Amino acid sequence: MRRLKINSDTNCTIGIGALVVFIGMILLSAIISFTIIKVTEEISQNTENTAEDVRRDFANSVLITGAWVYDNQDDMLFMMEFGATGEEIEREDVIYVLTCTEPDGTFHYRSAELGDSKGGSPIFVWKVGEDRPTNPNNNVNNFEPGARYFFTLDGGTQASPGGAAGECGPPHMDTHGISANLWLHIPNGPSTHQVLSLSNGREIGSQII
Repeated sequence: MRRLKINSDTNCTIGIGALVVFIGMILLSAIISFTIIKVTEEISQNTENTAEDVRRDFANSVLITGAWVYDNQDDMLFMMEFGATGEEIEREDVIYVLTCTEPDGTFHYRSAELGDSKGGSPIFVWKVGEDRPTNPNNNVNNFEPGARYFFTLDGGTQASPGGAAGECGPPHMDTHGISANLWLHIPNGPSTHQVLSLSNGREIGSQII
């Protein structure tokens, strides 16, 4: 009679153990793969968000680098400089806001596209190093990255841009002992703010920042 040899329990145990290890390795590989994919996606998303933040914050920028009393009325002269990065900006896309508050709490403001006086004194805009235009129709129409420009601005309010009081202009600030605020809002970039304070009364040519 032929006899069959039966493997011992020890060999069976070894086989089952190897199978468990093999299945565990497969599960571990799946977990590691999932983790790598998830981390890669998060890094990619963070990189895109960072790039968008940088683009938004630095695409366009402008700073007010100088301000002076321009005449014996309520006109002021400003110098602004655009950041070297970014794109060309149309003058009509730049919005100015001039505000001030009198000691009794009376608030004044005026706002419009840069170069638009809304009925006040003509506003001139020109590139530093060039002659000031004699007609607002000849103002600079586009601002180049990295370039500097002059612009004039007079006091007044939204309701009365050419009012005799010249609210927020040098004489008004001098009379009431107050400061004014000027904001420039540009597209695709942060706004800039400058406090305007008289350094030597209303004397022509004296600084107001």
